[in-house]
Amino acid sequence: MLKGNYNLKSRAVGFDCLKCVCVFLIVCIHQPFLGEIGAYFTALTRIAVPVFFMITGYFYSVTVRKRHTNNQIIKIIKLTIGANVFYFVWEGCLALLRGNPSYFEEVSNIKVLIKFLVLNVSPFEGHLWYLSAILYVLIIVKLVDRFWNRKVLWPFIPVLLIGDLCLGKYSLLLFGREFPYTWVRNFLFVGIPYFCLGDLIYQRRDRIAMIFTKRKNLLLSLIAVIALLNIGERFILVSTNVNATRDHYICTTFLALLVFILAQQSKVTDQNKVVDILSTIGRKYSMLIYVIHPAFITCFNLTIRKVVSRIQILNSMYQVIAPMLVFIVALAFAFAYEKIVRQRRIYLKRN
Repeated sequence: MLKGNYNLKSRAVGFDCLKCVCVFLIVCIHQPFLGEIGAYFTALTRIAVPVFFMITGYFYSVTVRKRHTNNQIIKIIKLTIGANVFYFVWEGCLALLRGNPSYFEEVSNIKVLIKFLVLNVSPFEGHLWYLSAILYVLIIVKLVDRFWNRKVLWPFIPVLLIGDLCLGKYSLLLFGREFPYTWVRNFLFVGIPYFCLGDLIYQRRDRIAMIFTKRKNLLLSLIAVIALLNIGERFILVSTNVNATRDHYICTTFLALLVFILAQQSKVTDQNKVVDILSTIGRKYSMLIYVIHPAFITCFNLTIRKVVSRIQILNSMYQVIAPMLVFIVALAFAFAYEKIVRQRRIYLKRN
């Protein structure tokens, strides 16, 4: 048990709020803000997916203790299948509307299946890689725990993170060429190290609490410094023409780690109305927002974007509000969907 004021409930609320912020950042990645400012802001948003892996890793010991590991895996399997089926139908309908019937042949290619199974590359929508990646991670960690101890994975954290940088963001600098970013954007180079980082932080939570409980200003200062360094890192890579497509920088890991610790050390409670709203969104709706938001981006691009693109000032205004608009609509959908599912469960129990 942790000492002092370090409270389990406030920590969970802090992470729920962080999930809300991170899913908004992911929306901003796929529907970025306008211009160079948007590009540099996007560089900072890259912490979002690593943080999600870290949160799962952080609470994995609790999941094991409650014997919920199988349920967690089954839940992710259902979500992965459901999301991929939805986008198969969605993209199929769009392909037919665009007069591209070859879509169905393209996504059923054996190479596409191999990339999906090996590299977590969904043939239907790119962002779905996260679902199969976290599924692979949970299965691997469960197997490692069964035969050894998952701590044997910890030494691979720096190796895999460095591998991500070498084959990803710094591939142009180191090798003079880019490799397919899917080689590193998968369960191995992203999922395993960040999940294990979360697990490591949980196992060392007492020490971390002792360091940062009375040093919140230091933590905030470090976050600000690393964020500025991240912006500087992108500026240097762009200026020297070695900014590879892969989206994780050296500073991404450190920034994700510090933001994660800030949430871990937070003393917030859901008695505050704003905190309650943010934590509820993070806890109940973040995953569905993650899954569904690209569909709304497509809808807006086919409707609103076509209209406003003809008028420069309206187009600029749309680029500014588009991330918030997509997030709000996706949240509304998630809220309605969750309510329908809940009412259906109540109805089935009564009958």
